[in-house]
Amino acid sequence: MRIRRAMKGFDLKFNKITAVLICFLFSSFSFAAEIEILKYRGVQYVSGGMNDAERKRMDDLASRFPMHLVLTSTAVDGPIAGVLVTVKDLAGNVVLESESRGPLFFVEVVGGRYTVEASYNGQTLTETKDLTGRRYLRLRFKFTQ
Repeated sequence: MRIRRAMKGFDLKFNKITAVLICFLFSSFSFAAEIEILKYRGVQYVSGGMNDAERKRMDDLASRFPMHLVLTSTAVDGPIAGVLVTVKDLAGNVVLESESRGPLFFVEVVGGRYTVEASYNGQTLTETKDLTGRRYLRLRFKFTQ
């Protein structure tokens, strides 16, 4: 009789632990790969890449976006997020302004000359490049703070 009671208690604990682990695993996998395509004034963009699943999803989406930004910091061990990205056209009009959700930031823009500003921890880096005549424009911003 004692053995049955002990086993019944073990089964309940085992089932609860198993259920919690299964819920945790499924929720973290679905959350990790969830990359949302966003819009700012009609311009589509996407940001992420904080883990392997997000980087894979970003790789899958990369061909849809001609402007690719890679954001890194020498002061941080691992990927960064929270970079304020501002894209301006040749006339200086803000085409896009948003905070990154990871080290990869892709923007759907048409050909032309763009100035891209990236600000992180008080440091602002700027690049002006032409997308004309290219299929993709890849910019790397490496912060020291």
